[in-house]
Formats: sequence, C-alpha cells, structure tokens
Amino acid sequence: MDFIEQYYKLNRILLLCLGLWPYQNSAFKKIQIIFYQTLFVSFLVCQFNTFLVKKCNTDVLLKIFTYIVFDCIYIVKYSAWLLLSNNIKYIFDRMRHDWNILKDQTECEILREYADNARLHTIFFLLLATLCFLGLLTLGCVPRILDIIMPLNESRPRQLPIIVEYFIDEETYFYAILIHIATAIYAGSVTLAACATMPISYILHVCAMFKIASYRIKHICGKDVLNMPKDIKQYILYERLIHAIYVHRRAMDLCRILTNTFTIFYFVLLGFGMLSMSLSFFHLLHVIISLNDPVDLLMFLCIVFIHLYYIFMTNYFGQNVTDTSINVSETTYNTPWYAMPLWMQKLICIMIQRSNKKTSLTIGGLFETSLEGFATLMSMCTSYVMVLQSTQ
Repeated sequence: MDFIEQYYKLNRILLLCLGLWPYQNSAFKKIQIIFYQTLFVSFLVCQFNTFLVKKCNTDVLLKIFTYIVFDCIYIVKYSAWLLLSNNIKYIFDRMRHDWNILKDQTECEILREYADNARLHTIFFLLLATLCFLGLLTLGCVPRILDIIMPLNESRPRQLPIIVEYFIDEETYFYAILIHIATAIYAGSVTLAACATMPISYILHVCAMFKIASYRIKHICGKDVLNMPKDIKQYILYERLIHAIYVHRRAMDLCRILTNTFTIFYFVLLGFGMLSMSLSFFHLLHVIISLNDPVDLLMFLCIVFIHLYYIFMTNYFGQNVTDTSINVSETTYNTPWYAMPLWMQKLICIMIQRSNKKTSLTIGGLFETSLEGFATLMSMCTSYVMVLQSTQ
C-alpha cells in the first residue's frame, strides 16, 4: 500500500506545487524554487523600501516590522525545507517501512486514525490560507465595487492592505501591486500549511507507534496463550514481547530523528514567531480600541489566529508524544507479568525502567513542546505586549 498516496496525498500535492517534494528531481523543480524565493525576497524588499521614502512614527514602524517578520518566517520555512530535503526523505522512508511491517488490523487502524487526523489539520490550514488570500483581494477591490454599485461624485480612495513601496505610481499600478502582495502572502501561507502540517504528521505518526507498542504489550498475555503448553507459551510470549519492544524502539528513534532534524530550524522559527505574535497582538489591541481600520483588523486577526493555532497544535501534539510514551510504561506495569517466566519478567522490568523516562520533543535543547510550554509562550507574549504598550 502506498501510504503517501492514500493518507498524505494533499501534503504531497502542496509540496509538489512549491517545489519542495523530496522525491521530485526535475528542472521544473529548480524553476519553482527560483520563482518562490524571488517572490518572497521581492516582497520583503518592497517592505524595506518604505523606510527609504516614508517618514515613519513608532506605530507605523512597528506595523511595517510586523509584516517583515512574518515574511521572514515564510523565507525561513521555505529555505529550511530545501536544506532538510534529504532528512525529510529519510523520515518518509521510515514511515513507509512502519506501514509495511504492520499487518494486524487493529494496529493499521491506529495508524489510519492518526493519519486522518493529520489530513484534517492540513485541509484546515489550506482553507485558512485560501480565505486570507480571497479576503485580501476582496478588500482591495471593495472601493471599486462600491463605485459601481453606489457611485459618488469622485472615486473612493483605494488602500493597499500592507505598507509597501514599489517606486512606481501606486494609483496607476494598484491592481498589479495588489496581485503581487496577495500572491506573495498566499504562497507564503501555503508554504506554512505544507511545511507546518508535515512535521505535525510526523509527530502524530510517533504517537501512533507508541500507541501500537502499548497495544502489543497489553495483548502479550492473552487467554489464548496462557492455556497453551509451556514450551509453546514461552515462545509466543517471547515473540510478542520482542515485537512490542521493536515498535517501541522505532517510535523512540523517530522521535529522536525529528528532534535532531528540526531543532535548529524550529529554534529560529520560535524567535521569529514570538516576535511576530507579540507585535500582532499589540497592533490588534490598538485596532480594536480605535475601530477605524477594518483592513488592519482583518489582517491582524488572521495573523494572530494563525500563530495561536500553529503554536497550540505543535505543543498539543508534543504533549501527546509525552503522554503516549508514558502510557507504554503504565501498560507494561499493568500486564500480568507474574504469568511470564522469570527471564521474561526481567525483560519487563528493563522495559518499564526505559519507558519511565518520558520521550518528548525539544526545540534547541531548551524548550519542550507541551501544554505547559504553550502556557509559557503565551505568558511571554503577554509580557512583551505589555512592554510595547508601556512605550506608547
């Protein structure tokens, strides 16, 4: 069974469209990479251009900087995925091997359950990116639409959703500029959707493997085995225990590989993300208080929601890894080990000792993804917003 085609088809399509699919080797992929990198960098340059030609007060400066940081997240995400292409391919190969070695119907159902969960988050993230893109285009065209429906003596002023400078006449090339902005934001949002949900899929696969290990341990001493002759019973118990240990070890190894692969990448993103979310919260509060700019209100609501959703989900699934790994220890402890031979009881003790050491995903060796970690990040973000507010 091609598990990628069946359960990760949407992720594959998104990565193919971005030129980031690790199994894709073609000249067209190089063209895609050049196009997207040029798009993101040109959008970033156009935002920096505003510092050259416009006088900016503190509020405008922070507003421009908010969008610049968000665009930097696009670039970091895209570039990191290119650099980690071989690692990502190796992780996919490990996942394919896991799908191929598991034959039990219940175990396959556990894998399918977690894969379906990952697919739902991918669909949601993609829909969110599409809605933001359509919202940007609609807001840019609202003055023109109103001029047609309810015309005034003079045309309504048109406003770009983001402060940029292209060194061309903004009124004449308004829609060309709007399309460039919307395309850059949509491409960046799709990059976030593809490059954010794929690691979530990996994490959920780790959770599934831990759950399968617990399932195997729980069914080591079935009633069908205990009534068998001694020699046959010992052989089956030993075989089941070894299979459970094998799955448990593969889950721990994949968790370690994920940590080693993404730790530096996510550590950089964590810094950009906290800065972007703090600035976005700060501007959102100001827009809500003033209630005079619906475009900014929509933009910052989208940015804040994307940050909250992504940070919460990453920490939530990180917590799931810890919980499912600890559950292996609890399940092992609750098995009828007393019905096993003495030498197997010693193996069980070793497994309990190892599984008691919780498995977790860490970022930069400093931050552990968990619900407690999410609360810590929210507390830090609130503190930064209060500091920014005190400067006003």
